[in-house]
Amino acid sequence: MARIAGESPRTARHIKLSHPSVADPVVLCCEISGDGPPLILVPGLGDTVWVWRHLVPVIQQRSRVLAVELRGHGRSASPTGPYTAEEMAGDLFRLAEELKIVRPALIAQGFGARLALLLAIERPGFAAGLVLIGAETGPPQSAALAEMREHAGRGDLGAAYKSRKEIIPAPRGMSPKERAEHHRIFLRNTPTGYAAACAAVEGAPSLTERLGEIDCPVLALAGERDKARHADARRLAELISDCSAAIIDGAGHFVQLDAPESFQVVLEDFLGERLLIAPKK
Repeated sequence: MARIAGESPRTARHIKLSHPSVADPVVLCCEISGDGPPLILVPGLGDTVWVWRHLVPVIQQRSRVLAVELRGHGRSASPTGPYTAEEMAGDLFRLAEELKIVRPALIAQGFGARLALLLAIERPGFAAGLVLIGAETGPPQSAALAEMREHAGRGDLGAAYKSRKEIIPAPRGMSPKERAEHHRIFLRNTPTGYAAACAAVEGAPSLTERLGEIDCPVLALAGERDKARHADARRLAELISDCSAAIIDGAGHFVQLDAPESFQVVLEDFLGERLLIAPKK
């Protein structure tokens, strides 16, 4: 399988989710490693498995890890749009079905966290637990998203990346080499796929009124410097019956990259308490 430089040493599988007769199918790229209770890692808008680079080597020792790239992203297919959030959440459900994954926990960031919440609402009993990083539950920021979508629609992912950094600053803890790599991997997205994904974010439903329907344990995380998501983390803790929230010191939006050690301690405590990860040997 082709691999984006620097992403990971793990073998990528490409899982076809559409009916065989579909000419422009949904095919998701998924890196699978480890053994134990299943964890599905879902990145945010514009990102790939690269954002889990510090987590996977640690967490795969105690779980079966499925690091997914959403449709329109990275090495996954970019079928002709438009896309909807409901369809993209459904992709994750069908992926689990295809791989015979039962009751996975989902660790998701940004738009991926919204998809995880939507999936937990629409598919009760599917998820064993949710870990949400920088989740947004209200209406999306449509003006900025429209700008990114328009740039990508013109094939200018460089301009889309600059617009994205105004909303979601790049990870704070990266070296210059890592920042260049993060930028380079973003530019490997298919412009039409990224534009369609931006449209899915713009049209995503507000979930605030339905959070009480979630029937699994939830951990809501936000970085200390990602102040725009603090209210969302508190709201999740207030409206979901079994949800706790935590702010990670020194981190921005990319908690898992900005403060990987702190993130991993909080994550493993939650997963361990809920029996969503194998015991330490």
